[in-house]
Amino acid sequence: MNCSRMDVNMVMLDRLAGRSVAEAHVMDYELILFDADGTLFDYDRAERHALEKACRMHRLEYSERLLERYRKINSALWRQLEEGFITSAEIRVERFRSLLCELGLDAASAPELAQDYLSHLAQGAYLIDGAEEICRYLAPNYRLAILTNGIQEVQTSRFQASPLVPYFDRLIISEEVGFSKPRPEIFEYAMNALGHRCRSTTMIVGDSLTSDMRGGINYGIATCWYNPQARENDMGLEVDHEIYSLDQLGRIL
Repeated sequence: MNCSRMDVNMVMLDRLAGRSVAEAHVMDYELILFDADGTLFDYDRAERHALEKACRMHRLEYSERLLERYRKINSALWRQLEEGFITSAEIRVERFRSLLCELGLDAASAPELAQDYLSHLAQGAYLIDGAEEICRYLAPNYRLAILTNGIQEVQTSRFQASPLVPYFDRLIISEEVGFSKPRPEIFEYAMNALGHRCRSTTMIVGDSLTSDMRGGINYGIATCWYNPQARENDMGLEVDHEIYSLDQLGRIL
């Protein structure tokens, strides 16, 4: 849901009255897996910038309505990827083919539009407020890794252009692995790649219930739902922690 700042604060206070983040007991975690987009990186900003640039290159009229239509198509396709029905390679072009068809335009240019969009998206290393600070705070005492569903060259470029590089042991991308969150295989790959076999000392932090939280729960590791807009947990998932800003991780870890 879209809440005003006052609405979000009211929801947060109501929830924290029942289970205070500050009162959450500290666990003996050793490895923290972070989602990338919407958790550490401001994907919405990068996406808006890249789509506007790509549209101008192809003489398409950009608007917020166009962005909304694109996001609806893109979100549905990534949900299909989480369920194993499509690959990220197919998403690259299909989202633009679908968008052009919706606009009544020739979809033959979809591959070129997709590539120009990805080129601009790869430059969008914008961070969520507090991301660098919390990573700097955690890095001396925990192993940190990023576990992301995404396109390899885009995620790699954005990560390497960010100030987060010194704090992380590994960037693990679904396209590289061949499996996406919430599949257990990508979590198993991450644990093997990091040489960390203890699930009880591992926690995933992410904004997505469908991929991050469901994946963590199914794999048997602790979960921390980053929920800055105080959305309802409409999936009924029992997450271990819920935070509304990244700095609240400091009260758990």
